Amino acid sequence: MFWLFYFSTAALIVLNVRQIQHWTYFLKLLTFLPPDMLQVYLNLYVLIPHLLFRRKYLLYFSTLLAAILMQSALFIWLHRYYTLSGETAFAYATDFTPGNFAIRSLNILSLVGLTTGIKFLKDWILKEQQWRERERQHIETELNFLKSQIHPHFFFNTLNNLYSLTTRKSDQAPEVVLKLSDLMSYMLYESAAPTVPLDKEITTLENYMALEQLRYGRRLTLCFEKKGDTRPVRIPPLLLLAFVENGFKHGLKDHMGPVRIDLSLDVDAQQQWLRFEVCNPAATVQEAGEPGGIGLKNVRRRLDILYGMRYTLHLERTPDIFKAHLKIPLS
Repeated sequence: MFWLFYFSTAALIVLNVRQIQHWTYFLKLLTFLPPDMLQVYLNLYVLIPHLLFRRKYLLYFSTLLAAILMQSALFIWLHRYYTLSGETAFAYATDFTPGNFAIRSLNILSLVGLTTGIKFLKDWILKEQQWRERERQHIETELNFLKSQIHPHFFFNTLNNLYSLTTRKSDQAPEVVLKLSDLMSYMLYESAAPTVPLDKEITTLENYMALEQLRYGRRLTLCFEKKGDTRPVRIPPLLLLAFVENGFKHGLKDHMGPVRIDLSLDVDAQQQWLRFEVCNPAATVQEAGEPGGIGLKNVRRRLDILYGMRYTLHLERTPDIFKAHLKIPLS
């Protein structure tokens, strides 16, 4: 398509500048096209990759200049040959003078420069697409890794709950197995999608909290407050579970008496925000690094990948209380 456009443009220019008497002129003009194509492809696929890209600059420019001068000489000879054959429209450049060489060489050089620019632009676009694809695959792999880190830790805690009940021969053990089956089904099959309905994520949180409630009994008080219409909202899977799991892990391990964990979820459809807050007792021993341990570090990294600068996560710790405040956009 490029060469068709190139030849058509050249033919139109000739029609406006010179008076053509016979249509055979355009057939003869067509013979100038193969040398142009040869010059362009020689530069793009031989000289540039084998000389220019290998930093053999002097050899590249001298070879290109020699090729352009040879093509200029060929074009002047064709002008002379066609003029002697009776095609007077070619009579404007029939002598091997410095002026004719300069004009022919500049025309060829402009073509070489144009095609080189197009080739570099095309290669840059392809490399940009490849880079974006690699980046997408890398991000997808990292997200899957961060999600997979949740699974072993979560199941380890839940199986400990089940073990505690079975050792006491509790009648609640079958209920634990059923809820654990629902959680596994959600994690293995539904959480593979980029987003899930918020209601399913809430159900997962409630199943998890129900398992923990069975484990700790009356000494654990849970309060889960929900505001707004959650039905049309979709969020990344397992995003909120890490905060709830962290609340149980760090809020209960050092407390033998009654404890309370409060959760709040607010869907602001007008402002297009989702706010989620978990408040739990603070661990008796202050852990090094970020409050909440590696679980919240992973979820923060996942939030960075998913939302960039469009989310807020505040972690507050007092001697008695630990709070996690999350705010993510709905779109």
